[in-house]
Amino acid sequence: MHPRVRRLSRVLASAAALTLLVTPAATVAAPGTGNADGRPATATGAETSAVADLPLEASTPTIDGTLRVGSTLRALAGSWTSGTTFTYQWFADGAAISGATGSTFTPTAAQLGMGLSVRLDGIREGFIPASRTSATTSHVNVGYISQGLPVIVGNAAPGATLTVARPPAVPAPDSVSYRWRLDGRSIRGANRSELTMRSAWSGHVITVSATVDKAGYAVETVTSVGARVGGAYTRTPRPVISGAVRVGSTLTATRGTWSPTPSSFSFQWYADGRAISGATASKYTLQATDYKKEITVSARSYRAGYGTVLRRSAPTSEVLASAVRWRDDGTAYLPVGPGGVAPAIYVAQAGPTSCYWERYASTDLSTDPVAAGEGIGQRVVEVFDTDVLVGATMGCGVWIKYYPGMVRTSDETATDGIYVLGDHLERGVYSTLGPAAAGEDSCSYTFYRGFYGSRAEIGGGTVRAATTITMPDSAVGFETRDCSWKRIG
Repeated sequence: MHPRVRRLSRVLASAAALTLLVTPAATVAAPGTGNADGRPATATGAETSAVADLPLEASTPTIDGTLRVGSTLRALAGSWTSGTTFTYQWFADGAAISGATGSTFTPTAAQLGMGLSVRLDGIREGFIPASRTSATTSHVNVGYISQGLPVIVGNAAPGATLTVARPPAVPAPDSVSYRWRLDGRSIRGANRSELTMRSAWSGHVITVSATVDKAGYAVETVTSVGARVGGAYTRTPRPVISGAVRVGSTLTATRGTWSPTPSSFSFQWYADGRAISGATASKYTLQATDYKKEITVSARSYRAGYGTVLRRSAPTSEVLASAVRWRDDGTAYLPVGPGGVAPAIYVAQAGPTSCYWERYASTDLSTDPVAAGEGIGQRVVEVFDTDVLVGATMGCGVWIKYYPGMVRTSDETATDGIYVLGDHLERGVYSTLGPAAAGEDSCSYTFYRGFYGSRAEIGGGTVRAATTITMPDSAVGFETRDCSWKRIG
């Protein structure tokens, strides 16, 4: 027999053997056969699934919003099959805008004068993906800068120097220029942020204009209220701050006695020299974000003919942690409620000795506590208004009321401790090299839904080697024992 014939016989025999392994339900169309559109006349189970995909119901998206630089636009999908997931891409004059892949887009100066469009790509399991692109809009117009009126600061007396206080503009401008005027007429060369008064100007009115400019935005000019030259305060004391300088405490600004008496006063509080948004009353309650910062307050006065004068207080000492706190000496339990421990979340910086705490729902200490916890490093516990007694060992130290934002958020942990996720500790992916102590063969971690003991645990694990974990969104707390963690993503 010819060698090629012998080889062909062996191939056919092998093919016949393989055919016996195929289940009778699976049939395959021969190449070149099938329907006129190219689909096989008979399909396998896998092919049947592909053919069963249905077309998505898809609409042409539209763009909603004002076509201006700095004004946010929104892509409206229209009517699509329920459950469709979208991805977006925005375009300017037909060219894809780098990074513009969200459902909203805010034009910048780069898109000024261009037409915009957006493409939606929709997918849903069991359906054929679809893509739709909106119509192109008309051209993007210039934006507008929001700029409050400038204020003239200082005594409008001959020889005195006035300065300009300009509220922050939104968005921040690329450049700012000033123009001083006397009775509405420009003063030659007076284009800086300060101006010295002349004797010849007595009785006349000074104003200042601020002009802000930014690429892609219309130029904006605003003018101050006038100050009449000639009046001068004889007494302008600095405001004085009183009150406990602790998170949660309220400070009070006393402006002192001015002469002559201004017709109006306003205040602004500062933390480490930065204005605190919305803090413009004579009283201010210290927030967690003020912790370890120095606080000052300014008093701004106005009187017709005297202009506006700004005086700032001396700084306070650094803001301390909350005055709401408790400490157990380890021999007695403290009552919860008025005159005792206020219901709240507390943080303690335990030392190298173990910290143990308990909460009871009654005064009967022979019963089991409602909750208990122990460990070293930072501890966190929540005391509820349903608790009757609470106690802790001396190793816990002082329990201080927890305020979100009181400490700088970190992306790594100590070897032991409990952390509030999203505040003490950034969320994300963390890794550890394993047990931190030499000779230890394991360490552990726990996720919590709250800070009330083992009943709040929602997961965790034991670690014996390098390990990576993701902080779940369902967890509000994280505890580590004998291993340190660092955020890697």
